[in-house]
Amino acid sequence: MNVHAPGSPGATGDSGLTVRDLVVGYGPVAALRGVSLRVPRGAVVAVLGGNGAGKSTLLRAISGTLRFHRGGIASGDVTFDGERISGVEPSGVVARGVVQVPEGRRIFARMTVEENLRAGALGVRDRGANARARERVLGLFPILAERSRQRAGLMSGGEQQMLAIGRALMAAPRLLLLDEPTLGLAPIMAARIAETIQEINAQGTSVLLVEQNVATALALASHAYVLEVGEVALSGAARDLAGDDEVRRRYLGIGPDADGGASAPGTPDAPGTPDVPAERRTLTRWSA
Repeated sequence: MNVHAPGSPGATGDSGLTVRDLVVGYGPVAALRGVSLRVPRGAVVAVLGGNGAGKSTLLRAISGTLRFHRGGIASGDVTFDGERISGVEPSGVVARGVVQVPEGRRIFARMTVEENLRAGALGVRDRGANARARERVLGLFPILAERSRQRAGLMSGGEQQMLAIGRALMAAPRLLLLDEPTLGLAPIMAARIAETIQEINAQGTSVLLVEQNVATALALASHAYVLEVGEVALSGAARDLAGDDEVRRRYLGIGPDADGGASAPGTPDAPGTPDVPAERRTLTRWSA
């Protein structure tokens, strides 16, 4: 398995997003400790980890919204296409092409669908770009056109998630930060959201995805990082992580510890390292 050492971005170059040695705290509490990662231009990259691992904090640090949660960056930096964005105001981060869809959707419930979409384009002064973004959003989510005059708070959870993503796309981002986009949704709606993320990426938008449905995240992403207690415990190709015994046991509920010592039928064993057999290998800082 091609696994990068914790703390290493695993790639070089200025294209795309680079987070390097990021240390973030809420007062005296350290939430991220030396986190590094990369999202190459045009890629979908997933961030995995349990509750409290620091996933949402990471997205807030990138989007510049940490201070709204009484947090701050102690050291390290974030760059996008070679330009430093850590320390930049959220509006400036959006203007540079990085937009976050927060966990819980956070739509404006008393405003109409159309008003929510307009709010997403407040910083866009080019009318042509605004019209193209709107056309793109309504092409991805036709129901938003049908419900344009409806109050957003009266929509279903899945429809509100569509609106939250659509509102973010109105700013024409080059990188979309998605925080738990399928959380609390029915399986059929979660599948539709996942398909839409694929389409958004196919249209040229990079995606950094935090997703509680690990199987979905690894299916969408080309690369993934595992956070544990504010640190990168593991990173590698998504297909390799999906086949790793420890990831499968902890997040997918299958593997040696989950079913009495046998892998799921039809599932190949995770590849071992040259020195350690696969059945004995454990991931960094995940030893029992």
